[in-house]
Formats: sequence, C-alpha cells, structure tokens
Amino acid sequence: MNLKWSHLKKTMKKLILLLLFITLVFSCDYSTSRIEENSSVSGEESSTTSVYQLDWLTGQREGSHDGGILEQTWLPPRSGTITALVRSTKESDTRFVEIIHVREINGSLELNLQIFNNSLEPENISATYSRIHKFELSEIGDKYLAFKGVSDGAHRSLSYQRSGGDDFSIKIETNVGDKFEIKLEPIRVLTKQKAPHYEGL
Repeated sequence: MNLKWSHLKKTMKKLILLLLFITLVFSCDYSTSRIEENSSVSGEESSTTSVYQLDWLTGQREGSHDGGILEQTWLPPRSGTITALVRSTKESDTRFVEIIHVREINGSLELNLQIFNNSLEPENISATYSRIHKFELSEIGDKYLAFKGVSDGAHRSLSYQRSGGDDFSIKIETNVGDKFEIKLEPIRVLTKQKAPHYEGL
C-alpha cells in the first residue's frame, strides 16, 4: 500500500511539473506575440508622416533670386494639407506666381506645385511635360524636408531647411541637373505711421 501511494505521489508531482512547464511555455509565447504585435503597431505609427510636422514652414519670407526677389508665404497646416504661395518679381515685372500644395497620402507626403505666368495662365515648360509638378517625400528631419520629382518636367529634387532661428533655405536640382540654393529671410512688415494732425488745417 505504501509503495502504491509513494508511486502515486511521484506520478502526481510529475504531472504538476508538466502542467507548470506547459503553462510557462504558453505564457512566454503569448507575451512574445503581444510584444511583436505592439512593436508592429508602434512601427506603423512612427512611420506615418503628418503635415503637422511641417508647422515650422509657416510664415512669410523673401530673398534674392535670379536678379530679382522671390517671396514665399506658407499657411499653417490644416486638414491634412499645408500650402504656400510664391511670387517672383524683377523691377516692375512679375515673372511668375506659384502654388505649392503638400498633402498626406498613404502615410507619407506628396508635394504638387503649379506655376502661373503674370496673367495667371499655367506655365508649361514644354508641351510634353505635365503642368502640375509632382514630388514624393524622400527625407524628413528636424526642420528639414526633401522631395524627389516624379512627374515629367519636375525638378529632380526640392528641399527646405530652417536653421539658426530665422535662416531659411531652398535647394533645387532642376530637371536638367542644374543645382542652386535660394536663401530667404522673414518679411518685416512695417506699420505705417499716421500723418500728424494739426488743428485748424
């Protein structure tokens, strides 16, 4: 009887140990799968780019370009887009006006720009080139943004950078490989002073 009881106790211990081992294995497997799932979700979130990361673009700036003045005004990001108006002038002539439109698409950003002449007619570099120039996001960093051209006639690359507070630069590589940089500064809006008023005049 004692031998049977002793054998039964040993068998029970083995079963308990086996159950504990199986429970431990399943717990580890479940924890690992949850970690992988959470990592996957976290990775998806971190890979999503928003126009609200570009609020540093907002503002009015101008600088010298091609013997004239280039003005650029970025509106604040809103509803998944951020938009800019550009004007290039030289003496008494407005050479072109440009609209830049950046939108969120498939977790990334797409930039489209349209150039207009002084009569607000779409500028066309060539009959074979699309009038709207399309760019895809290639790099984004701390107050840095770069796009690559993907449509016919578009610049090969276009980037924006703000550094040192108000220092702002645009770097462009044209569709024929020419490279240049445009440096802009904030437009200082001067308040007009009222003319003095004299009694009796």
